[in-house]
Amino acid sequence: MLRFPNPGSTTGNFVEIYKAAFKRLDGQVFNLDQSVAATVSANLATSSGHAGAQAISRSTRQDRSRDPLYNQLKMYAELFRALGWLHPTEQSALHFTFTLLGRQIVAADRHYLQLLGETVLGISYPNHILNTKGGHSQRPFAFLLRTMLACDNALSRDEMIAGPMSAESDRSSDAVSNVAALVKTLREEPKNVAAALSRVAGKQDVQVNTLKNYTRWPIAIMRDLGWTEKVCLRFQKGGKSFEAHQLTEAGKKVAERVLASADLRLDQVERLPLEEKAAVSIYAHYLMLERAEFDLAPIRQKLEEQAPALQRARARLGVPEGRPLLFSPFQSLSIADIVRIFPSSAIAPSTGEGDAVTAGPVVGRGARNHLFVEPRFVPQVHDGRNSATSELEAELRVVSQDHPSAEEAATAFAQSREADTQTEFYPLVSELFRLLGFESGNSRAGVNYQRWDGWVELDGTTAPIEIKSPTEERVLSTKAVRQALENKIILLARGGLDIRKDTTTLVVGYQIPSERGEMSSLIDDVFQAFNISIGVIDLRTLALLAIRAVTEEMALQADQVRTLRGFLHV
Repeated sequence: MLRFPNPGSTTGNFVEIYKAAFKRLDGQVFNLDQSVAATVSANLATSSGHAGAQAISRSTRQDRSRDPLYNQLKMYAELFRALGWLHPTEQSALHFTFTLLGRQIVAADRHYLQLLGETVLGISYPNHILNTKGGHSQRPFAFLLRTMLACDNALSRDEMIAGPMSAESDRSSDAVSNVAALVKTLREEPKNVAAALSRVAGKQDVQVNTLKNYTRWPIAIMRDLGWTEKVCLRFQKGGKSFEAHQLTEAGKKVAERVLASADLRLDQVERLPLEEKAAVSIYAHYLMLERAEFDLAPIRQKLEEQAPALQRARARLGVPEGRPLLFSPFQSLSIADIVRIFPSSAIAPSTGEGDAVTAGPVVGRGARNHLFVEPRFVPQVHDGRNSATSELEAELRVVSQDHPSAEEAATAFAQSREADTQTEFYPLVSELFRLLGFESGNSRAGVNYQRWDGWVELDGTTAPIEIKSPTEERVLSTKAVRQALENKIILLARGGLDIRKDTTTLVVGYQIPSERGEMSSLIDDVFQAFNISIGVIDLRTLALLAIRAVTEEMALQADQVRTLRGFLHV
């Protein structure tokens, strides 16, 4: 029987654990202990009721087989490998690197479910990523879906165990019909199910409850992907009910797509010449991303270049032109082949633990290039500065003279303000805007009905500013974005500033996060739902713009700030 480990968490937590390890360990070869540290550091795992260093201390055993956290992360690692997000090194099965496919899961951010579904379908045995026992030759989730279609769209947990998960192969033309016939007998009466489970347990030399544990992850994944839902069915004899997992409408569509696809396996692809193997792998991988709603524009030309070799491969494999391919190279091919076919991927064929690896490009949601706005300058035609800004202007001139470039001067200026409180930081933001030629000010402290920390006048309208000082929030979070949205909605309803809906609402803080996926998604979602633009500016960027205004007599275009959606990016 196929054995899927059960680390015991929700699908959301499952992905968060991967992302926590990625954030801390990307670019190096790492081991399970480092994965444990990353997971505990992100507060995603505890031991004996303790978190942090205490959790690791209380979990660690000299006999690693008795170390709870170590073994839990070992189970996660096995599933991440099956999904193609993690690869072992050639030297050790317990030393890992992140893959290009894993990077794309991180890039998908909170929209990960569609790509998770594609990688679930991409699991197939045998492969070069996992050394599975039992000699199975099947694509398990695709086989489960196909069997469900043949069994009135549903299977119980016990039917999965005795049927598709215990079948040695799904590659014969009658594989599904044979399992469906078995399921039909199991549904006659409960004793047939008990006998079937007993036979499988005896063959595997495990307890029946252990068999049931192997199904927990597949069942949870199909449920959370929206492919299945629980229903009650009845045995033919006696009418006793039992719980089953039935295909939803979405699940039926996925199952039908699987049936319509050419299911390519490792032995078929490995027989191809390298050029054709590469074409099949590149095409199958990126079309999988396209199904998960990634934008393939950056690599469209690369895909077109594969067309001649792909056509030859289709002819050799007997796959008609236009028929979709079901194959995932990062879940099947050897590491050596991956490196040859995807040379910029995050895989290193021969590295020792701790060595750096080359990071590959990520296409799709992660970039959100439309949210990175380059500032446009025009010569100053008026001076919006006043006496309140003269001291700051002098400070910026001095810091500019002390550094070889405006960029370094802006960095130094920002660092000098990293301990600022609200009292110092809020007026600083307004003064920097005034240096850029815009009227700007702050609300009065303690006046709660004024739903803004500051404001800036732009082309006859006003944008509210949600300000976060470094002592409040050193790195801006999505909370600031939500508060900026609240400011705009309440001001539109109550009045208080001369604002229009098409004018941005701003967030200004000390530093924007290095991983901006969640914040980018929220900015996009707010615009889609409310047609409200939210602009984000960090102190270093604002200081750099002010330095240019002071030293080069250049002004930032007002309409660019007024319509800013995303990050003002220099």
